[in-house]
Amino acid sequence: MKRYILRRIVQLIPVLVGITLVSFTLMYLSPSDPALMMLNAQGVAPTQELLDQTRQEMGLNQPFFSRYISWITSAMQGDFGYSYTYSSPVSTVIAQRFPTTFILSIASLIVVIVVAVPLGIAAALHKGGITSAIIHFFEFFSLSMPTFWLGLLLIYIFALTLGWLPAISNSTKAIGFILPVVALSFSYIGRLIGQVNVDVTEELDKPYIVGLRSRGIPRRQIIWHHVVRNALLPSITVVGLALGAMLSGSVTTEMVFSLQGLGYMSIQAITGRDYALVQGYVVITAFFFVMVNLAVDLIYHACDPQLRVGAKGGVR
Repeated sequence: MKRYILRRIVQLIPVLVGITLVSFTLMYLSPSDPALMMLNAQGVAPTQELLDQTRQEMGLNQPFFSRYISWITSAMQGDFGYSYTYSSPVSTVIAQRFPTTFILSIASLIVVIVVAVPLGIAAALHKGGITSAIIHFFEFFSLSMPTFWLGLLLIYIFALTLGWLPAISNSTKAIGFILPVVALSFSYIGRLIGQVNVDVTEELDKPYIVGLRSRGIPRRQIIWHHVVRNALLPSITVVGLALGAMLSGSVTTEMVFSLQGLGYMSIQAITGRDYALVQGYVVITAFFFVMVNLAVDLIYHACDPQLRVGAKGGVR
């Protein structure tokens, strides 16, 4: 197991390096002048002499690879540059905004699991019945509803019409997360319902289930002690991908509800052409996504005996 973990970590290094190189290259090829943007954000009249001095201080006159090596070296030490939009180091801005996005993502993931897993199992166990039809309709509705539209609809109903919940979320109060969590988790619920339904249906059709039934083992025991335990393993991957996507892609939800997280911050950084902050956001969110995928891979490896046997036998 230790060798497997080490090998997976080593395999991620080229991925992370590639992400940093691509993000830095895109910022490098941008037609805007970072020095000019910074001076304008500070309200300074940019003379040519001041521009040249600022470019020199920012290292913009250096060759591409020299700038990249300098940037990646500083980034590995936690220094992603300075954000002129927030007048603060990039690492500080991200650290301040990350807890909001993290709470939103974890709460949404819990809702997804609590709602989708029972519905997916129920759809598989009542295949062809009215219960299955209702669940499939909800699944289709969940997958079809855009997040931004659902967010606006929730604001109109529960904030403007009924007045039960705030329209603009406050990250310091739990009530401010209710509508954003519902909006963010809704589409992922449909995805997990479909995955659980397919996995449970396939597990019910396997030969060992027929053998268990022939031995007189109660149906409830077969379902909960055998079918569900084996069928939910593939869903670990879906849950992990959902968490990674939520941590790095909750931009729409945060913008609709004015939730001051990483997504909202990224839009402000892009609008203000704050290149240092955009680079830092891309690298940090990509790192989160890669780490979540690694954790899911390790959990799946630990839970699936076939993978452990394969690893010992040299298959993996």
